Amino acid sequence: MPHHGPTLGSLVLVAILAFVVPLLLNRLKRVRIPIAAGEILAGVLVGKSGLGLVQSDDLLSIFNFLGIGALMFLAGMEIDLAALVGGGARPKGRPAWLARLHHPLALGVALFLLTTYGAWWFAGLLQRRGLVEEPLFLTLIIATCGLSIIMPVLKDRQMLTDPFGQVLFSTAVIADFLPMLGLSVLAAVKVNGSALEALWILALIAAGAAVYLAARWLSRFNLLEGLTGGTAQIGVRAAWALMLVFLALAQTVGVEAILGSFLAGLLLSMLAGSHREEITHKLDALGFGFLIPIFFVMVGVEFDLRALLGDPAALALVPLLLAGTLVVKAVPGVLLAIWHPPRKTLAGMVLLTTQMSVTIAASAVAYTVGAYGASTHAAVVLVAITTAILGPVLFNRILGEPADAPVRRAVVLAGMNRLSLHLGRRLVAQGVPVRAVDEHPERAAEFTAAGIQAVVADPASAEGLRQAGAEDARALVALTSDERSNLAAARLGRGEFGIPRAILFATSPDGLAEARQEGLEAVNPDLAPALLVESLLSSPAATELFTGGDQDVQIQDFLLAGGPLAGTALRDAPLPAGVLVVSVKRGAEKIVPHGHTVLQRGDLLTVVGPPEAWEEMRRLTG
Repeated sequence: MPHHGPTLGSLVLVAILAFVVPLLLNRLKRVRIPIAAGEILAGVLVGKSGLGLVQSDDLLSIFNFLGIGALMFLAGMEIDLAALVGGGARPKGRPAWLARLHHPLALGVALFLLTTYGAWWFAGLLQRRGLVEEPLFLTLIIATCGLSIIMPVLKDRQMLTDPFGQVLFSTAVIADFLPMLGLSVLAAVKVNGSALEALWILALIAAGAAVYLAARWLSRFNLLEGLTGGTAQIGVRAAWALMLVFLALAQTVGVEAILGSFLAGLLLSMLAGSHREEITHKLDALGFGFLIPIFFVMVGVEFDLRALLGDPAALALVPLLLAGTLVVKAVPGVLLAIWHPPRKTLAGMVLLTTQMSVTIAASAVAYTVGAYGASTHAAVVLVAITTAILGPVLFNRILGEPADAPVRRAVVLAGMNRLSLHLGRRLVAQGVPVRAVDEHPERAAEFTAAGIQAVVADPASAEGLRQAGAEDARALVALTSDERSNLAAARLGRGEFGIPRAILFATSPDGLAEARQEGLEAVNPDLAPALLVESLLSSPAATELFTGGDQDVQIQDFLLAGGPLAGTALRDAPLPAGVLVVSVKRGAEKIVPHGHTVLQRGDLLTVVGPPEAWEEMRRLTG
């Protein structure tokens, strides 16, 4: 039978490599090689510099293009503008005036500018030696940072919410976005020969702003209600459609397509709000599960090792570029020593030298527009792979094994009133340590008698929350009669003390909107009774569980911080009699548990059972 379709042989081999590489790398225990670096090395093995088993064709070129588009799209999704603009947590052990200067975004910009200046000086030095012809392109490429490598490293060490980790993350985000913007301008000038063509980038940004405003307006009509789950998955469809629209729009106006996908990701991050993590988790499945590995394998397939070895100048560039990149990107990190101890500062300096995804994508753009040849592109890719391996390994070696984070169990109640007393009593009955803080001492004795630690201090001040033990609290509930005080307390709890959940009472539309925009959980006490009655009417049995109306069987959440349950399949878990795990939340993923479900550290378990089993559950979950 004659064959009329595209040849799938090369695509099948690339897909198999994308599946096999993570399995092989997972066997390496001594050195953690990033999966992207492993995929590139696998591509080198089967590509033009190796066995020659894979050759680029039209089908692979399309998937390669979609892969780099998905990579930049998800890189844009990682940027949380609200978190960047917010002041973030402040370092401890420093004078108050110095701690206030520790703003992650401002420090990230400062570190990026210092790095860019050093990169410009170094690129100029290489140009004078005759090793490069386009120093501006190389300047921006050196200034890029491996956000796709740095973020998982920080997340693994639970450092994304502490002051040190926030600065490193902010620097990586800025070093992803600004070089990509600058590179798009340079590429437009290089290709079209006129700076006026670069103004189309403003048109692309304006289109993004228009889509953002239109989407915010349409969200008021709940057009997507009922289509978020099942086979519809309307949010995922909209996300990929948005990426393709901006890829096509960028191509149409003559701007680098990857800038279009990056802006689309940033736009979706702004629109998703509190659903950003959930949407990102779904998009990762297709992005990092299929499209992006194809791009990295194809980088290796097209890696021209022979051109690099046959060009003495490019070969000499590799050690110079590696040394220069390490120095130029590490030295500005000395600025961190003002706020952080020497060991942390050194580790941060090393991690900021890491390059990977955006660096390789930017180098591909520079190569495509003729800023430099195949041998120089190969040198840049080789240096990026090297830093992606060295940076995380040395960072972890310098800091040592991560200490187990203190388990946050306590709940802080900002405000002493009848409602907080009732809430505190219920929590104490469940074995939860509760502390209440208020500047009015009249009710302190009543709270103490109920087993609640009472602190007389301003609940809307950092010192007041510190006295109430906010450092080890898992939640803060601000329920004073003053909405602004509630907002201030919740902000301090989340930003200053890193409390995972900050819940506040707010009644005005502005207060509710302000809280939700900042990622705080706002409750309108005027509507709460109506919502409870509605729940009783629609699901009386479930509501009875949640409210504790049934004293024999209740529902409770437990954070699996360690203990005997960690790493155990649910069928083998030594659960107390009468206890049933009904839900497992792992990051943004919500899992309906089965017997084969293996519980992992960090899982949030929702269980149903008798209240007398809660003490044993606390022991089992660490």
